[in-house]
Amino acid sequence: MAVKIAAAMGAEVTMLSTSRAKEADAQRLGARHFVLTTEPDALDGLAFRFDLVLDTVASPQHDYAPYLGTLKPFGTLVVLGLTAPSAVSGLSLIMGNKRVAGSAIGGIRENQEMLDFCGEHGIVADIETISAAGIEDAYARMIRNDVRYRFVLDAATI
Repeated sequence: MAVKIAAAMGAEVTMLSTSRAKEADAQRLGARHFVLTTEPDALDGLAFRFDLVLDTVASPQHDYAPYLGTLKPFGTLVVLGLTAPSAVSGLSLIMGNKRVAGSAIGGIRENQEMLDFCGEHGIVADIETISAAGIEDAYARMIRNDVRYRFVLDAATI
């Protein structure tokens, strides 16, 4: 959703991913660029490139430092994924006046503004509907990182 919304707002979007399988999705969702972060030195060419990085990774081993290096001066890394506590070097923030912020769901007004924006631009979530009988398989797929991008449980199958 972030890629779709940012592209609709006119941003030049780059999707960073650990999965080459998401490259076609990146383009379909509106990203102009795709970077496979598992490639050696993948982030080296992105130094001081971004004004904003939305970090959606939810992994206990996730390190923010390489992504802080991709920010322009006064850039912001917004953490959206739940991770284990992570140390951030003060030097990586001071050099370039960079910021780390967190965000959860907004209030009623902000949510309504986003829903209105999405309605005006025809932005919808990509989902896969599953039945109650398939919930264990869906959970196993989630653990394998094999979800594109949201599972929705068909309540009629409960």
